[in-house]
Amino acid sequence: MEIIKMSNKKFNELEPLSLSNNVYNTEAELYFYLDKNKWQNEKKVLKKLFLDEGNIFSNKLYTINSLIDNRSVINMEELAIPEKLAVVSSKVVGYTMPYVEGTNFADVIFDKNVSHKEKIEYFKQVGEILEKIKNIRKHTDIDDFYLNDLHESNLIINKETNKINIVDMDSCRINGNKPFATRYLSGQGLRKLPNKYHVNEDNKYLGYIIANEDTDLYCYNIMVLNYLFKGSVNRLTEEEFYTYLQYLERIGIPNELVYCFSKLYLYMDNVNIKDYLDMIDETSMYLANKKVFENYHNKKIYYKSR
Repeated sequence: MEIIKMSNKKFNELEPLSLSNNVYNTEAELYFYLDKNKWQNEKKVLKKLFLDEGNIFSNKLYTINSLIDNRSVINMEELAIPEKLAVVSSKVVGYTMPYVEGTNFADVIFDKNVSHKEKIEYFKQVGEILEKIKNIRKHTDIDDFYLNDLHESNLIINKETNKINIVDMDSCRINGNKPFATRYLSGQGLRKLPNKYHVNEDNKYLGYIIANEDTDLYCYNIMVLNYLFKGSVNRLTEEEFYTYLQYLERIGIPNELVYCFSKLYLYMDNVNIKDYLDMIDETSMYLANKKVFENYHNKKIYYKSR
């Protein structure tokens, strides 16, 4: 395993990486780092973790090391896999990873200048990445490799390739590590399905749910639903969630896709919905947003009450 070493003085001279307002970075600071490769300097990102001791930090280092050791096996250009451990004044503080120049997907989703069709294409790419990771589990010795913390802010549209890249891989599940906290795997609806979304019983670690194929697909489905809803579908109660799905059917979202969404809180395998996303037209997308739904739903309740 390769290590980069630097003094506090050199570290303090690093340029901070500017983040989007839609990115909430609660566990680390990010910096540009020039890594010498023969006669060239390659731009990298150095991630300095806030926590540098204890169980969570040890689990993070184990995860980073596992990713570094298995880079050649994973072999996916879409994933910004850690490359080297970063040591500052004899203390491990984090790691370096490839720098992906581009736009955060969380910004793209809210950008009115990006067409609905283009956004759907990016969502489809996420589904394709999940398929590739599934094949890694099937055909290599890394049979427990899952993204775990899959959400919009961990995705970058690569400026050079116009393809989705996934960053912040250090919260993934790999080689029997302990689960990390995630954005979407904390809802009440998941707790009712312990045989589908496996609960972490070890309270020394922050992760509530142990990642598996269903959790990755849950996060993927929720990302698409949040895009339609223009809000946080994962914060709805179960009753509100299924009311919203009924509404999606009424406004023209195809039954096949709504049926996939309905499985999220049932003892049924979640679905990779990438092949259904072209069914969402712009009219349905507009009507699916939170404000239109709430106006429709409140009006319907009002008439029923009369």
